[in-house]
Amino acid sequence: MRIFITASFGDSKQNIESLCSLVKTAGFEDFCFIRDVENYQKVFDNPKDLMQKTKDEIKKSDALLIDMTDKPTGRAYEAGIAYAFGKKVIVIMKHETQIKDTTRGIADLIIKYQKIQDISPEIKNFLLNR
Repeated sequence: MRIFITASFGDSKQNIESLCSLVKTAGFEDFCFIRDVENYQKVFDNPKDLMQKTKDEIKKSDALLIDMTDKPTGRAYEAGIAYAFGKKVIVIMKHETQIKDTTRGIADLIIKYQKIQDISPEIKNFLLNR
């Protein structure tokens, strides 16, 4: 099962790799557009090409993981695309984070965490019991 992990250029390579590692620890194939397509650098000059390739990669995935702790905007579009394709949308966030009802409406699973490492067992349990 492949999980599309949302990220933006503002995210550190360390944070992206950490999320990818947590998905692997849960026993799933990790995919992160910034890491796996763009190799941590801007490669698309045309935003339409960027979004088409993003859409293609989400379509190939079984689920999408998005961290809503820092109120992502661009990554939220990816979550909407996943929802439109009928993919599982997994929202993670620190305990004190507030999210909008629209996010709750597309989420199949919401995980609140104190330590990011705590998400792996919950992801595994959710996806393997579907």
